[in-house]
Amino acid sequence: MKRLLLGLMLASPSLLWAQGSQVNTQSQKAVGMSGAGSALFIDEASIFYSPGALSKMDHNAITVGASGVMYRSAFQERGSSDVHNTKFRITPPFAAFATFGPSNSWWKAGLGVYTPFGGSVDWGNEWPGRYELNHLQLRAIFIQPTLSFKITENFGIGGGFVYNFGQVDLSRSLPIAGNDGQPAQAQLTGVGTGMGFNVGVHYHLENEFAISLSYRSKVVTKLRDGDAEFTVPAAVAASFPNTTFDAELPLPASFNLGLAFPVGEKVDIAADATLIGYDIYKELVFDYKDNTPLLQDTRQEKNYENAFSGKVGINYQTTDNLALRAGAGYVYSPVRGPYVSPETPDNNRVMGSVGFTYDINDRWDITGAYVFQHLLERSVTSAATGLSGTYKTNIHAPGLSLTYKW
Repeated sequence: MKRLLLGLMLASPSLLWAQGSQVNTQSQKAVGMSGAGSALFIDEASIFYSPGALSKMDHNAITVGASGVMYRSAFQERGSSDVHNTKFRITPPFAAFATFGPSNSWWKAGLGVYTPFGGSVDWGNEWPGRYELNHLQLRAIFIQPTLSFKITENFGIGGGFVYNFGQVDLSRSLPIAGNDGQPAQAQLTGVGTGMGFNVGVHYHLENEFAISLSYRSKVVTKLRDGDAEFTVPAAVAASFPNTTFDAELPLPASFNLGLAFPVGEKVDIAADATLIGYDIYKELVFDYKDNTPLLQDTRQEKNYENAFSGKVGINYQTTDNLALRAGAGYVYSPVRGPYVSPETPDNNRVMGSVGFTYDINDRWDITGAYVFQHLLERSVTSAATGLSGTYKTNIHAPGLSLTYKW
């Protein structure tokens, strides 16, 4: 049992990377429409959403923004009336985009630095799932140089290389008690890198209709020489040596279709549909430098499924200086019930959002947005540990961005 629980503990950091951790806050304009707008907004955030649209910009710009993602989850063990809540934490995914090139040219270059995967959750060490997780923090930072070309006045194509830098920090209790009765603990930290690409095309009819197609490749993040440290009683310390580990954490590919069209002189509707290739996540293998009878290399079955999300939003240009937005969306979970875990107790989710952009002057504008996500209640029994109960989860994410144009 100790060997099993230890293997599961060390295998867990990729769960948040590969399920509910996808962070879609790269553009606060899109956040205000629940993630829709890849075909509607032609701006510096097109580096991420639609590289083919980037060449249609008639100016250059720099945008810097961030969101405050507040993840709140509760767990009630089957047969118990006690409810255990995660501690309050704010995760600040950020995005910075810059474009370069002649005004009204047939090409545009850009650079994006953003965090499409990440999260933070802290259950503490007194809840029933403490042998699965105490706390977890992680972040995947993508760096994407991009080129975009305007083939005709209406059609653009573009793409960029992606370099990923990832960080992970987690802890779990171990089913071993010291002389003071407190459980032992394991701490796992590491950094990894990976590479991929992002390509897209954008087509529009003047003031009538626009369509965007984009593909973001999978990025396999390779962790090398991560640190595994154990705080255990002296009597068993030899079975839990501080050591290092190697692993590969797959971040899924996605294919996105965006549509946009006007429904009035000042009102536009946008819709986005995304297929996310989570089926690459079949298993997770961890290779530890030092093995003992209780610390062995692990191979954990995952068998995730592809997922789909649909979002729709409205953009209302109230005045020359102020645009207001609202949106809604639905996201299908890739995680089958037996594989749900406290890193992110994922399930299908609904979302709603509001947002605005205010043009301060010809050079500066500020954009704000708020999105709320409600994960449908889910009662599960873990195939790995047998932990059985019900998860309830909500996510709040307000954000701001500032843009300078020239």
